[in-house]
Amino acid sequence: MTIVQEVFSLPVDGADCFCIYRAPADHVTGIVLHLPAFADEMNKSRAMTARAARALAACGFGVLQIDLLGCGDSGGEHKDATYAAWTDNLLRAVDWLRRRNGPSVGLWLWGLRAGALLAPNIVARFPTASLLLWQPMLSGTQLLNHLLRQKSAADMLGPGGDRTSTSALRERLLAGEALEVGGYAISPALASDLAEQTFALPESFRGMIAWFEVGPGASGAPPPAARGRIEALRSAGLSVDVRTIQGPGFWQSVEIERCEALIESSVDAMETMRTHGLSRDTVIL
Repeated sequence: MTIVQEVFSLPVDGADCFCIYRAPADHVTGIVLHLPAFADEMNKSRAMTARAARALAACGFGVLQIDLLGCGDSGGEHKDATYAAWTDNLLRAVDWLRRRNGPSVGLWLWGLRAGALLAPNIVARFPTASLLLWQPMLSGTQLLNHLLRQKSAADMLGPGGDRTSTSALRERLLAGEALEVGGYAISPALASDLAEQTFALPESFRGMIAWFEVGPGASGAPPPAARGRIEALRSAGLSVDVRTIQGPGFWQSVEIERCEALIESSVDAMETMRTHGLSRDTVIL
């Protein structure tokens, strides 16, 4: 199938967001919005997400990838970013996809790592959306703790060799100081946003969920925290297709890594849902 690619800037409040849209040249059977990973994990995942976007486009999906405000090649400063602003960016991206392809075409939201924490904000607007989750983070506190540990370790390796405790770093955030972690400025407002985020879908959500966990020794069962959340979703009457894939953690590897099995299995899951008429609304995760 011939694929077309369009690179453009999406106007948002205060800046423009860099976007890449890939789609079949003839007929789009579904639309996908990518919810990117956070900070350096987003950059390390670019090769994989680009390959996956092309694979999905070859199967009939129109796939939009967006750099959120202050991230990647988009305008704005990372220190000025908030979850409210990022949610608005994504809602505008959904509007663009629907204007481009029509309101009756099914939309998927594809969340990678911390991108999954943005999904509840979007499905609150589109409750019949379906979700494609790659190694989803379940708690913004988990992410914030990781960032503070990373900052603490970097300080110890710096010129002064002083290690700052994570509790001391939290105090600095509470006092209004922005912290630079891995080249990204984490503002007190963004840190507060992160601490409040959980992967908790609204009661109105009625979509399908395809959940993928990746690891070098994947054994067929997701980790305990993920299992607990999956069981809760199923207890709420939701259909969750869970798959574990053996492969590298491409979002954190020093070298560029590929996990072709993850792409192939994701395409299979989405095509299966489409074949059985499970993509019921104009929006899917």
